[in-house]
Amino acid sequence: MQPINWQQFGLKKDPFDTSALIEGGDLPIEKVFVGRDEERNFLNSLFESSDRLCLAICGSVGVGKTSLVNFHKFIWKYEKAKLLFSFRREIEASKDLLNKRSFLIEIIGSVLREIKLIQPELLKNPLLDKLNKIVDISQSIDISMGVSAFGFGADVGRGKSTVQPIQLSTATLEGYFGELVEFIKMNEINGRKYSGLIVHVNNFDVVLANKENKRSVIEFFNEIRDILQIKDVYSLFLGPSNLFSDIISSQQRVKGIFYQTPLKVNPLSKTEMTKAFEERMEILQSGDVQKYIKPIEDEVIFRLYDLYNGDIRSIMSSVRDILGQNADKLSKTTLTANEAMLLLGKERWERIERVMKLTDEQKNILKYLATADKYISQKEVAELFKLARTNVSGYYFKPLKENNIIEEKEKIGQTPYFGLTQDYVPLKWLLEAQKKMSKNIQEQQSKQIELF
Repeated sequence: MQPINWQQFGLKKDPFDTSALIEGGDLPIEKVFVGRDEERNFLNSLFESSDRLCLAICGSVGVGKTSLVNFHKFIWKYEKAKLLFSFRREIEASKDLLNKRSFLIEIIGSVLREIKLIQPELLKNPLLDKLNKIVDISQSIDISMGVSAFGFGADVGRGKSTVQPIQLSTATLEGYFGELVEFIKMNEINGRKYSGLIVHVNNFDVVLANKENKRSVIEFFNEIRDILQIKDVYSLFLGPSNLFSDIISSQQRVKGIFYQTPLKVNPLSKTEMTKAFEERMEILQSGDVQKYIKPIEDEVIFRLYDLYNGDIRSIMSSVRDILGQNADKLSKTTLTANEAMLLLGKERWERIERVMKLTDEQKNILKYLATADKYISQKEVAELFKLARTNVSGYYFKPLKENNIIEEKEKIGQTPYFGLTQDYVPLKWLLEAQKKMSKNIQEQQSKQIELF
């Protein structure tokens, strides 16, 4: 895939960047955020009527949970009568974060980092100066297991530290956190007076993808239960659809401090999604052009929407794959849906060839699986291609499964049936188009023969 020159479309930057919208990003979040009226009204009503909040925000990966919360934080940080302070970089849940001590240091460090960005002279305050030193010293802890630098995003050496950090008790850190919340409420920050703090924790999708972490996450919420009850702190925890039902609700003591209805985030509609991309392109339009050129038809977005069930991150990634496949040939025109889908199929095939060195026999079986109008068993492949069942399982299916190209789709009795994974469905479009093209050429050749 080649780098895309966005200038040829009259755009300054990539409008299909898969990063979540964030305060201070290349795309002003207050201008490009689209839709979500129902979710925003729900959040606003909770924030307006409560003096503290614990809320689970649930939905599939890539659906837009983080952008929604980042937009909500921005509005309450700058535009509401009752302002709430927040840090723009969310806390990323990880296995190493799942204890009260790490969680408290992460929050404190994130708040200090935000203050440093918007009013650095405030860090001279005795309390903030003390907290800054605590966080700095804490960074000398060996983080070889991958813990972030407590909200600062710094890189820290992975070897054993020769400097032993000051050991503060969790109770002491808890007290400091309470003082920090009071500082936020009692002092102007960047000319604004705030009534509380929003704490935003992301990525429980990733942590809970490993089933072994479920017990650790449940214990984590039990451990931080008292922190979550601090007045004027609004805690938002983002995760998979079962975060509330399987994790939070499983412990009555934890469930009781959460708002009992989690916010379920569904995909944007197709119309909202195309509008979101148009807003991005309007903002990113180069100053030296009268009008930008849409790289793709809206129908491309609609086709990808159906493929990925509205996962906006996967949709944007696929659009970039399409445009990157044709980067050296792109002209000042908009790709049609058929052109785009063929390019995406071509990109997926080339990706396979980069990663795997398939033999002609393996390619033929992959093509058969890709173009079949139903899911296929190993037995069917063995019989059709006259192969031993053990060869089909080990030599043909195993590498395709290991590289996430095919997966088990259903089981009838004891027999599993396989098909393309979501990411590789475009292979079907490419192979069917090639088959159709070959048929058309043969028909043309037959007509020419008949003429002579």
